[in-house]
Amino acid sequence: MTAFRISHLWARLPLWLETLGEWRAARAAWMAWGVFALVVCVIVAVQPDRRTVTPEYRKASEKWWASEPGVYPKRNGFLYLPQAAIFYTPFRVLPKRVGEPLWRLVMIGSLAGALWWAAKSLDKKNWGVIFLLATMLVLPSCLASARNGQVNMPLAAFYLLAALCVSSGRWWAAAACFAVSLGLKPISLAPMLLAGAAFPRLRLPMAAFTGLLLLLPFAHPDPTYVAAQYQDFVRCFLQAGRPSGHTWCDLAGMLRTFGLQPGDDFMWAVRIAAALATLAISLRIARHADRLRAALGVTLAGAIYLMLFNPRTETNSYVILAALTALAGAMEILRHASARRAAAYVLLAIVWGSENYGWPIFPLTNLWLKALCTLALAAWLAPALWTGRDPGPFSGTAASTTRMA
Repeated sequence: MTAFRISHLWARLPLWLETLGEWRAARAAWMAWGVFALVVCVIVAVQPDRRTVTPEYRKASEKWWASEPGVYPKRNGFLYLPQAAIFYTPFRVLPKRVGEPLWRLVMIGSLAGALWWAAKSLDKKNWGVIFLLATMLVLPSCLASARNGQVNMPLAAFYLLAALCVSSGRWWAAAACFAVSLGLKPISLAPMLLAGAAFPRLRLPMAAFTGLLLLLPFAHPDPTYVAAQYQDFVRCFLQAGRPSGHTWCDLAGMLRTFGLQPGDDFMWAVRIAAALATLAISLRIARHADRLRAALGVTLAGAIYLMLFNPRTETNSYVILAALTALAGAMEILRHASARRAAAYVLLAIVWGSENYGWPIFPLTNLWLKALCTLALAAWLAPALWTGRDPGPFSGTAASTTRMA
């Protein structure tokens, strides 16, 4: 009986989506984001210091402008470029009960805006429905990230915005998005290098904006202090590549959960091999896909790599991947070609939000389920990404079929 009802709902879905209309669907999506933002901001305003990582940002920003040592601890803590402390300054100077909710609004608004623009780029006729479907698919993964103030939601937004700028030939705007993402979190270096390899016209703008980004801290009145903080950052960044403990949600964390103990040297060899494979498939995508699918496909490949092979992947880091699979899932549902593929994307959306489901789901799935599903996603999508054949992620786009130059 349940299977019959699901089949019946799937058969009637196109009619319901058509009846919904683009503007009504878009309004529903924005209302969902608005309610989500309101709930998060109220919780954060009432409890600004609970279940949050932003005290690290706040302390780093305070020490930066006071020229105090200790921005970078000996281990863990603030593992970002000095630019991240500068970026957080507007939120730090405000009272906590104002600055903390405002930071969440920026996080949520950036991702919602990026998804809105992506929906309009993917299909100019059905953009409202795509935006609504993508919103429903990505929100489960946003809950924990928005609550604790991690920069992963803005990262997802700027990676997506960079891809959209690449798709429209706005190379300098794309490079600016990548530079901001690098300032937010140094793991952005991996998707930047991948995009630069796949799209040669990005290289000069990216080098220029990266240079400007690296010079930004020298607006500080004490250049000697800035140089010392850069040295401390390099030290902490190198240490962060070999984290201790069993608290990470990458491939190594999954293997440890299953009772295996991969050594650091082995995992670094695996990461290098995976990086080369990701580069190869990205170069292939850039040559054979249309402009929009090439940009989104390379971004998706980079996100999969980050989730599996960044040794400090956290459970809420998966919002970066979730934003892309939400768009791919929305396109799959809209195409209405395969109930199984659509169901797979819906299932992924549920998995990406698993840290929000409490006991016993989160304790039973933590540190292994997301990585395992990402491995399955990579195996599922790799043939379509490599060959460029449909059905693949973001199939059915109404974008220009111009090939990448």
